[in-house]
Amino acid sequence: MGQADSGYNFKPYGFAMIEVGPSFFIDLTLVTLAALTVGMLLEVLLPVRDGVISIVRWFNNAGLALVTYVCSHLFGTFVAAFILYSAEQGAVLNLTKWPLWLDFTIVFLALELTRYGTHVAMHKVPVLWRFHAVHHADSTVDISTSFRHHPIEAIISTGPLTAVIWLLGSAPEALILYRALDLIMAVMTHTNVNVPARLERWLRYMVVTPAFHRSHHFAEKRFTDSNYGASVPWFDYLFSTYQPATLEQQKYASIGLDTHTVNEQRIDSMLFAPFAEPLKAAPHTKA
Repeated sequence: MGQADSGYNFKPYGFAMIEVGPSFFIDLTLVTLAALTVGMLLEVLLPVRDGVISIVRWFNNAGLALVTYVCSHLFGTFVAAFILYSAEQGAVLNLTKWPLWLDFTIVFLALELTRYGTHVAMHKVPVLWRFHAVHHADSTVDISTSFRHHPIEAIISTGPLTAVIWLLGSAPEALILYRALDLIMAVMTHTNVNVPARLERWLRYMVVTPAFHRSHHFAEKRFTDSNYGASVPWFDYLFSTYQPATLEQQKYASIGLDTHTVNEQRIDSMLFAPFAEPLKAAPHTKA
């Protein structure tokens, strides 16, 4: 099965490649660029924090994102082969036989719960925190933080997601739709934008808002260990990991980690930071 003999082409799902028929096409690169463009405009027009934009910081974050993408994309080729092979052999649920809307609903909830659990583990398991801390060590939060992840964290995170996809046997169309939404939300939740209070109060029950996720990046431990949701906040409410923050805190609370120095904001330092001796300590030291 492949592009040459089936008329199908491979499209990326996260760190994997999945096969999608010619009748269903979403360019995930364009989705990402569109989300970044909208996010950038919002940060210019309605910033919640001043002085966030830094070309040097953006360059380093973008560099790390590129390295992570290349590494995870190569790894994803093997993951995709496994998923496609499993789909041919028959998955546990085989959602491909279900209506697309129901398939998408199930895969959305399953993957969001999986990502919530994985995110919690990244904070609670010291060896996992070493890699996830690179994301939290950013000195502020904006669209450039969206894809600032260590490549090893990205590869580790692929495991649980692949297992869920294999169990569900979801249709490629549902996975592509989820990934497109996931990319949009990854950018939007990190955007330095001040959502009007009335709209924020309604949105935070349906989706992870920028304010909801920004507080997760606060240096204070009670905030860092809360608000784990990726696209929806429902599991934070369900498992009591939601932590509210005031507008004053959104504007002025310290962001980042005191376990990382200024020099560790460079691409090379971010790549080697998880292996640095000081990170054997607790995840963060600000209580």
